[in-house]
Amino acid sequence: MNPLSALQSDIDEFKTPKLLKSIFGMLIIILLFTSQTFSQNCQNTSTGFSPINDLRINYWRGYQGGLYPNGSNYKPTDHGNAGMVLASQHVKPLDTNGNYDPVNGKIVLLSIGMSNTSQEFTRFMQIANTSGILNPKLQIVNGAQGGQHINIIIDSTAQFWTNVETRLRQNGVSVNQVQVIWFKQAEANVTDTTFPGYANSLKAKLKTALNIIQNKYSNVKLCYVSSRIYAGYATTNLNPEPIAYYSGWSVKWLIEDQINGDTLINYWGNNPKSPWLAWGPYIWADGLVPRLDGLIWRCPIDYANDGVHPSDSGRNKVGNMLFNFFSTDSTSRVWFLDNSLNISNGEIILTNYSLSQNYPNPFNPSTIINYVIPVSGFVNLTVYDIRGNEVSKLVNKGHNAGSYSVEFKGSNLPSGVYFYKLRVAEFVNVKRMILLK
Repeated sequence: MNPLSALQSDIDEFKTPKLLKSIFGMLIIILLFTSQTFSQNCQNTSTGFSPINDLRINYWRGYQGGLYPNGSNYKPTDHGNAGMVLASQHVKPLDTNGNYDPVNGKIVLLSIGMSNTSQEFTRFMQIANTSGILNPKLQIVNGAQGGQHINIIIDSTAQFWTNVETRLRQNGVSVNQVQVIWFKQAEANVTDTTFPGYANSLKAKLKTALNIIQNKYSNVKLCYVSSRIYAGYATTNLNPEPIAYYSGWSVKWLIEDQINGDTLINYWGNNPKSPWLAWGPYIWADGLVPRLDGLIWRCPIDYANDGVHPSDSGRNKVGNMLFNFFSTDSTSRVWFLDNSLNISNGEIILTNYSLSQNYPNPFNPSTIINYVIPVSGFVNLTVYDIRGNEVSKLVNKGHNAGSYSVEFKGSNLPSGVYFYKLRVAEFVNVKRMILLK
């Protein structure tokens, strides 16, 4: 039997002249966009540097790797426990005046950074807000802004901070409700490319920004910091390699300084100078050289024309890494996930099935499909063409309960309307997507 027979009305809808005109219009836009000449330096596929998390106990230029001290990629026990206490006991719904309000209060997760931060966080917001597992008390706000690099925002009177407050207000929340930050910053047009000189210089500026964050958002408790994606394909002096790689060391040493008791960024007591710090996802990989976890950065697919900013594909990568981080890290899932979820010993038992709309849509050549299953079971996720013919079996195996992302590549398929169908136990859901080449 045709697996899409129940969707005949949806298929008929796509045959209407009005919608065909709409699809044709989108096709023209996509063709115009993809006809642009790429100007990235796609030959620079590697720097030869080792990702900090892959180094672990090994050294690079005399400095030990690992995201945290002693070559470890895990938070030290005491620091991690302090983060857990803040996350579970102090991050709570607040009203606009900063008072505890379990009914109407909000927990604000705010991004602070430059254009890359803004683009990546926008994609993360789309994934999170359609996931079906988000804490209903959580309000996610993108405070990052294009062109606002670290040398601008370390001025507490900069327009950047006024713009952040405006964005909070536009989302119906206030500075008093900001309790969690994703912080990712870079410096434009760097002249000092020495190591560790530059890394230490950026670290000092990050500390200044954190002091401003704590001062402006008095209820902020947690800050997750990330460094840049690979920038070897860059064709401008905005933030190329090795600067992007060095920024990872800046973040590593910043967090280590707090762990080691640096009073400039202490998070304890009645007069904290900074939120509690930890790594967010570490998103740098050495171009086409796979990281131990498989991460690579491809040119031109993952980048805009300047080789600095991420394309839709690159934004998908970071957005999904952010979502997976916040939904699994022990210090974030307690406030990030819906409190109706049963979270015990690291196991998440979800209450609802969910199949999200693919993104981007329309797409070319690939798109991301997210889904959630509340209990372990056999999962089938299949793509069909408009006639109901099977095109690709994306998933056909047993899964533990959790949230998942899968990429569908339409490189060898013609433009058109396609459907993807998720079946788990008695749950069946189908959504449509458009491939435009």
